[in-house]
Amino acid sequence: MILNKNIFFKIIVISLVIISFFLGYFLRENSVGGGPEFYELSWPIIQSFKKDFLFTIKNYGSFRDYTIPFSHILNAYINPFSNDVENFQLSVTVISFTIFLVFAQVCKKIFRQINIVDILLISSTILLLPFFRTSAFWGKNENYGWLFFILALYFFYEIKNDMSKSSSNRYTINVILFCFFSSCALYARQALAFLPISYFLYLFYNNADKKIIITSIISFTIFAIPALLLILTWGNVFDLENNPNFFTWWIHPEHLLKNFPILLSFFGFYFLPILVIEFFNLEFKNFINKYLKSFLFALIIFVFLSQLNLLSYLGDYARAGGAILKVNYLIQKNNYLLLLLFSSVGFSVLMRLFKEDVKNNATFLLPVLIIYCFPNLLYQEYVEPLILIIFFLVLKTNLQKIYFRNISFSNLIFISYFTVYLIGSIYFKHFAFDSYEKWKIFLNVQ
Repeated sequence: MILNKNIFFKIIVISLVIISFFLGYFLRENSVGGGPEFYELSWPIIQSFKKDFLFTIKNYGSFRDYTIPFSHILNAYINPFSNDVENFQLSVTVISFTIFLVFAQVCKKIFRQINIVDILLISSTILLLPFFRTSAFWGKNENYGWLFFILALYFFYEIKNDMSKSSSNRYTINVILFCFFSSCALYARQALAFLPISYFLYLFYNNADKKIIITSIISFTIFAIPALLLILTWGNVFDLENNPNFFTWWIHPEHLLKNFPILLSFFGFYFLPILVIEFFNLEFKNFINKYLKSFLFALIIFVFLSQLNLLSYLGDYARAGGAILKVNYLIQKNNYLLLLLFSSVGFSVLMRLFKEDVKNNATFLLPVLIIYCFPNLLYQEYVEPLILIIFFLVLKTNLQKIYFRNISFSNLIFISYFTVYLIGSIYFKHFAFDSYEKWKIFLNVQ
């Protein structure tokens, strides 16, 4: 009876999360801002593709969209609702909802001992994430990347399971499908280029059979043909003729060090509930011993750099920077101490993950740490829900075992944390600062 009540309660929570997701669509929730930008950016591109494919491709940079037009092409020619904006936004919301189901399916594949209700509860977290919700409700193209990314990880899991076995037709099919979906993920969100890189690093460090390497190279080469055609059309990897400042202003190696503390703070933010769960499952001394040295090391370095005035730029972000930096500004304008604390947490978590399994964890995390630091401005939406997906579907860590040790308690912490995050985001964007201009006035910036 207790078990039944427990399961019933979890089903209720899952149902409430799903209801909140669709309710957010009908209420036109815009919990991170930027939703209405769809009408100025994405929708004109989709309609232009429907009218004239070649013209849109040749002049793509003039639309001020910095992504490869893969998602826009899918929407223009495959989505049957792309003639009406309201129906289209609803269709993207429904497609985004299916990502939750696909995520659950892959989680169940990996964690077979966990019952489906708990898996659905874990996966439903994605429906609480503000950036994911805003992209879904307003018909933006970001969530397509996450769909293809999760599908690619499903086949990557199959490949890992078959690595010790002799090659077979099934083995080859898994490799081809992984390469296909990871290519689609890259085309949908270019930062997901880390996945093919991580994949080949994984094959190298785990002494993969030559056949899998050759099959992967051939497959990726074939799936790279659309990109090569774009390069031939534009004369570069982007339409620089219509957007000449792309590589000088937006994407450049000089941003790597600048963005590193911010990216680390994102890891600290998304791993915080997992650390809370671990804290309640370990003795205080054992928990402290795991993280204290690396945390203090990072914090001392950051404070030292701050004293040298090398991190002062962190106090001047009107855009980007993430939720923690905004909370930091609300506490004290131009202050970034809270961000440095979360950055130190993120650093200590990453050090723990590297120590646990270098061959698996480092091959995935290091490319992420490099590639995601290239943009001029680092937005939290770039890693939401990336970090959570990687934690459950990619990493090899004892943190997963600790999470599942008392899964009811863990899910309670997890869902509660991201519910608070969502409520805070809604309040911030809908009530406290319902326009970017109000936020700039608060910060005293032009």
